Amino acid sequence: MLVCATAAPAQPDRRPDEFGGYSSSQIVVRLQPDAFAHPGLQNRIAALGRNADPRPALSAALQATAAQWRVTTMRPVFAEEFSDPALAAKYGLDRTYVIEVPAGSDTPRMAAAFAQLRGDIEFATVDTIGGVAELVPNDPSFVAQYAMKNTGQSVCSQSGTADADIDATDAWELHTGDLGTVTIAIIDSGVNSHTDYGINAPPYPNGRFVEGRNTNNPLTPTLTTDGCPHGTHVTGIATATGNNGIGVAGVTWGANIMPVRVLSGCGGFVGDLAEGIVWAADHGADIANMSLQYYNLTFDEYNNLQNAIDYANDLGMLLIAAAGNYPVGGSPPNRDYVAYPGRMPGCMAVSATDNRDLLASISRYGNEVDVCAPGRCIYSTWTNNNYTYLDGTSMATPHVSGVAALMKSYVPELTNVDLELLLVYTAEDKGDPGWDNQYGFGRVNAHQALLKAGVWRGILFSSPPDGAIDARKPIDPDGSNLYGWQAIDATFDRNSFVLGADDFSVSQKGGVSVAPVINQVAAVDDSTVTVTLESIIEPTAWTTITHHALDNPPPDFATSVRLGYLPGDSNADGVSNEDDIVALILMLDGAASLGAMWSTDIDRSELFTPADVLEVADLLNGAGAYEPYLNTALP
Repeated sequence: MLVCATAAPAQPDRRPDEFGGYSSSQIVVRLQPDAFAHPGLQNRIAALGRNADPRPALSAALQATAAQWRVTTMRPVFAEEFSDPALAAKYGLDRTYVIEVPAGSDTPRMAAAFAQLRGDIEFATVDTIGGVAELVPNDPSFVAQYAMKNTGQSVCSQSGTADADIDATDAWELHTGDLGTVTIAIIDSGVNSHTDYGINAPPYPNGRFVEGRNTNNPLTPTLTTDGCPHGTHVTGIATATGNNGIGVAGVTWGANIMPVRVLSGCGGFVGDLAEGIVWAADHGADIANMSLQYYNLTFDEYNNLQNAIDYANDLGMLLIAAAGNYPVGGSPPNRDYVAYPGRMPGCMAVSATDNRDLLASISRYGNEVDVCAPGRCIYSTWTNNNYTYLDGTSMATPHVSGVAALMKSYVPELTNVDLELLLVYTAEDKGDPGWDNQYGFGRVNAHQALLKAGVWRGILFSSPPDGAIDARKPIDPDGSNLYGWQAIDATFDRNSFVLGADDFSVSQKGGVSVAPVINQVAAVDDSTVTVTLESIIEPTAWTTITHHALDNPPPDFATSVRLGYLPGDSNADGVSNEDDIVALILMLDGAASLGAMWSTDIDRSELFTPADVLEVADLLNGAGAYEPYLNTALP
């Protein structure tokens, strides 16, 4: 792995004691290894604890500079004892200190003064101030949108619970939704234009609207304005333009809006819904938002609607629908009944929560619920460029559709199946542990969904490559691999810096010891991480490092790197050849002992059988799937 030196990035104007600036009351220094003048200093620190102020034992120059800047305290940055002191010393962590001074000090100049003491100081720097990574938009009514960012604010006379939200501001720090890359079909009562939907100029003379359809009235197929105006409110939740100084912010800020009017006013026929679903899929919608509820379908109505849903799924459209509100005309009378189309296969069903992360009193629930989202007292766009609050699973659904659209914009190659799995597996568990029939898999989390979407495709390639074998152990003829494989570079399509040790696992096939565990996962750049194991992989086993895009994912949604050493090198001369086959046959016959370093179990089945001898013969004859690495050679 090459490490390239780069120039320090240009620094913007920085001011003391504010976000993006620096502290005026402390700097950070690292002392040279021999900076402590007093020979008994280490014993003193050991006696008094690591937080002992070591200034009395420092050099005269350091003492004088500390006095000049009115230093009050000098304490270790890393206050706790290191589990591996030698490793800490290797990286200089045990010599790194915070130097505290009165607030308001000119700490940049102070750091420069300490940095001049080259005999005592390895580096001295200001202490930069950061904070939570989030993008809070400037929309004036954003404070009312607890679903996006819940600080505990009160809405509709009910105090909220902090963080009972979809973590939208954290997600927006990663991505806000590129203009025109994703299309959301609002299959509803129509959609009215609104200033908060953004652009209205060439090449977008209709703003973000694309061609829509009215399936409720065949005489006016192009009349897609809102007759309720329910669909207008739904649209703002999913995709009102954020950070434009107007009104509210939708979950995603740049999606195309496809109005598909299937209702007359606020009601309509299920046959018109089926037609609207097919029309949206045929015209390129990526996601269908159906904040609708139907009950008491006949057998044939059900089949017709299911056929339309299946057709749209096969064309790649993700369908998301409301679980339904309770009560609605007393039909059905029980609350634990999910409405159509949400209860149907191929369609996600969304229940509603409130600003405390509890199931909203108006929400239906049932066995078909996939996820939940805020749906009580939701502030969004309304007719005539106005805004209003509405309650319902209708309001919960576009939060989920918006997150799906945000992911699709972030990673365009995601399929409708991928999007559904990501929504489910990144939801924040609520209610009973795991899935339950009120909250489904949990309340959607836009931030976690984007993080996982960013590495969804898994490992693109690795170094060493997947399936590699290395002939240089145990004799290591060129001396370049003295200790064996312990660090593996894995490259992803994007954003690998969000990965940690919990995103990987290690397994081992064969061998005499247990699989090594992961010591750390460190970012090399924004697409590559180094997975470092606590010990080298065992030469007598296949070792597999697996990346899990999701917690407890389906088996098909994991990628891995499988590594081993040269098979069948029974005499440890660095090559597999005819002599090794003879030796393996003798071992099978009991005429020779098993090799101590190299596995005789060539296929890693954990049994040494004639099949292993045949596999070596195949390899020598050019068959087999092992990928050579570096100077490995199979004759």
